[in-house]
Amino acid sequence: MKKLALKIIEKSGAFSLFNRFTRNTATIFMLHRTTRKQKPGEHLLTTDTLHDFLDYLHKHNYRVVPLSVYVDALINKEDTYKTVVFTVDDGYRDFYLNAFEIFREFKYPAAVFLTGDFIEKRLFLWWDKIEYAINSTAHEEINLEFLGEGAIPITEKRQKNEVILKIVSYCKKIGNQQKLQIIDNIIGSLDVDLTGQPEGIYEPLNWSEIEEMSSDGIEFFPHSKTHPILSHISRDEKEIELGQPKKIIEDRLKKSANIFCYPNGQPDDFDQETIEILRSSGYIAAVVGYEGFDSSKDEIDLFRLRRFPVPSDLYHFKQYVSGLEYFKRRLRSN
Repeated sequence: MKKLALKIIEKSGAFSLFNRFTRNTATIFMLHRTTRKQKPGEHLLTTDTLHDFLDYLHKHNYRVVPLSVYVDALINKEDTYKTVVFTVDDGYRDFYLNAFEIFREFKYPAAVFLTGDFIEKRLFLWWDKIEYAINSTAHEEINLEFLGEGAIPITEKRQKNEVILKIVSYCKKIGNQQKLQIIDNIIGSLDVDLTGQPEGIYEPLNWSEIEEMSSDGIEFFPHSKTHPILSHISRDEKEIELGQPKKIIEDRLKKSANIFCYPNGQPDDFDQETIEILRSSGYIAAVVGYEGFDSSKDEIDLFRLRRFPVPSDLYHFKQYVSGLEYFKRRLRSN
């Protein structure tokens, strides 16, 4: 909804009128990156905004529960009135540096999905490779012949961002080996050294930080081994991608890691074979990357639990958690 309309609802105190629509469902939010201060051109969740979100939930008596508790509630058909769940994808270190202290302040849980080889420091996430190469190169243009476009200038930040988005979008649609080869070709053509480990904004969590957070209310689950589009790889590759990170997390933390997050998580990014392997590997549920609510009153596909990208302002946050968004979607479906 438009922010003006949400402000009117806020001033009239009408958000609470929609709370009855939160019964038997929950709002699951999906976070990726957090920052203490927004830089020009960035669209990351700031710590101030996150603090405002959690403070609102605390003051208005919402239940913020671990993802595992919500999955159990769905299985057992329990009421989930005014329930919110936070999930965090990939395993970047900025969650520990920026967001963890805010969750700890409110004693609220979150579920972090770890990309196995990234955490084990064997992997520079593939989209970060593209971004790093284009932002770091001394070259003033890039050859996008593989997209049918030829040489494109990348001297300005806007040009770089457009090219990064274009390449990443294309790479999500092609086979895994073809994607990796294209990225290697880009890095080579731009004369960028990517032989070291990810640092700075690209740095992963380390196990000391993971263990500390695990003992303080944060859950950890697998997000695959190397973050491929699972529908683009073979069954044998899927078994490795789904099985290895689960074993690593469970061995390190001595806790169950039986909920999965599909890389990218759109409907075409995984298939029924993926779900069959998840079940046989001991997983009980999985979250996707597209929007929606799941209700314990309905027949639920536990391997397609829907989430919402965390909004950028408090008014839209209230829209999602209050029941207003659920009410809107129900109206549209009738």
